[in-house]
Amino acid sequence: MKIVIVYPIDDLFEKFGGIETCITDYIRMFSGDVEIIGITKSLKIGKWYNLVVDGKKIRFFPILKIKNPNKRTLVPLILKYTLSLFFWKYKIDFKNKILMFHRLEPALPLWNVKEKKILFVHGDIRNFSNLYCESQWRSIRSIYFILERFFINQMKKIFVVSQEGCKYYKNKYLKISERFEFLPTWYNEKIFYRDRNINKQEVLELFNIEDQKYLILFVGRLEKVKRPLLLIEVFSIVNQYLPNSLLIIIGEGSLKEVIIEKLKSKVLEEKVYLLGKKTQQEIAKIMNISNLLLLTSAFEGMPRVVNEALGCGIPVVCTKVGEVELVVKEGNSGKVVDSYDPDKIATAVIEVLKNPPSSESCQKAVSNYSQEKVINYLISKIGEV
Repeated sequence: MKIVIVYPIDDLFEKFGGIETCITDYIRMFSGDVEIIGITKSLKIGKWYNLVVDGKKIRFFPILKIKNPNKRTLVPLILKYTLSLFFWKYKIDFKNKILMFHRLEPALPLWNVKEKKILFVHGDIRNFSNLYCESQWRSIRSIYFILERFFINQMKKIFVVSQEGCKYYKNKYLKISERFEFLPTWYNEKIFYRDRNINKQEVLELFNIEDQKYLILFVGRLEKVKRPLLLIEVFSIVNQYLPNSLLIIIGEGSLKEVIIEKLKSKVLEEKVYLLGKKTQQEIAKIMNISNLLLLTSAFEGMPRVVNEALGCGIPVVCTKVGEVELVVKEGNSGKVVDSYDPDKIATAVIEVLKNPPSSESCQKAVSNYSQEKVINYLISKIGEV
C-alpha cells in the first residue's frame, strides 16, 4: 500500500499542531511507502527528496516556499498551497496510490485524479459559525459547503475526530453515510507516560521555573479559539485562593503580546511562564512535574493534549468541547466545566488540585486511545478502501 499525504507540512517538521502530530505519528507506524506533497523553507521546489522521519524513510516533494510555516498571514497558507498544487500536480505520479487529505481544499486541483482518496476532518465543521472560529471560510462558509458537497463524494473514506460531527455528516450525506467513521485522537504512549524516575528540581531548573506547590499547565496555540485570555482570568482567580500556584504556558501564536499585556495588568508576570514552542519530549517532562492541565477552548475535536496529559498521569480541567468527556471524568481524571464563567472554571481547578485523582486513574482513562491501538485500527480501515 502506497500513501501520498497532501498537506502543507514542511520538510523539517517545524510546523506544529494536532494535524502535524497526526501525520508524523502515522508515518512512524505505517509499514508501506509514504510520499508527502509539502512545503519548505530552503529546499528547491518541484523536486523529490528522500527524508527520514523517526527512522522511517519517506519521499518528499515541496511545492511552495514559506519562511515561517507557523505564522498566520492575510492569505492563508492552505490557499497558497492549493494554488501551487494546480501547477505542480503534473509533475507527480499518483498512479496506484491512496491520496490522504487533512484539509478539503487541496482536493480541488486533484479533482480529476482517479485514484482512491481519503479525508480526515479534524474537528466539527459546524464550528464555522462559532464566534471564535479562525478559518477565513467563516464569512463565506456557504461557498465552502458547495465545494464540500462535490469533493466529499470523491472520498472513499472520511475519518472524523468528533462523534457529533460524524453524526452530522452521516445525516447530511445519507447516500454515502457508510464512508464516515469516528476516529478518536490518540497519544504517543512511548513519550507521554508517567515517569517515576523524573527529578522535578532538574526539570524546573532546565526551564527556569520557580518551584511551587501547584503547577498548572496549558499547551496549545495562542490563538482566540483556545481562549488564552480566559485562561489568564481563570488562573488569576485560582492564584488568589492558592498563592503558591504557577501557570506554565507552552505554545506560540498571534495573541502572545496581548497575553503579556494582560499579565502586566493582572500583576501576574512572576506567576506565569511563557515557554514558547517545545518538543514532545520536553512537554512530557513538564507534564510529569505538573499538577493539572487546564484548557479553556471555545471548541475542539478531541484535543490530543488532553490524552497526553492523562497519559502522564495528571488530571485535566477543561471546558465542555468536542470529545473531552470520553476521557475526562469527574472523580477519575479531572473535571469538564459546561461554562465559560472564569469563577466556575477556577472553582473546578481548585477542587481538582486539592483533591486530585490518582495518576493510575488518569492513565486508565486513556488506555483505549494509545497510538498503537488507534493507528493500527486506522491502518486496517485504510487497507479496506
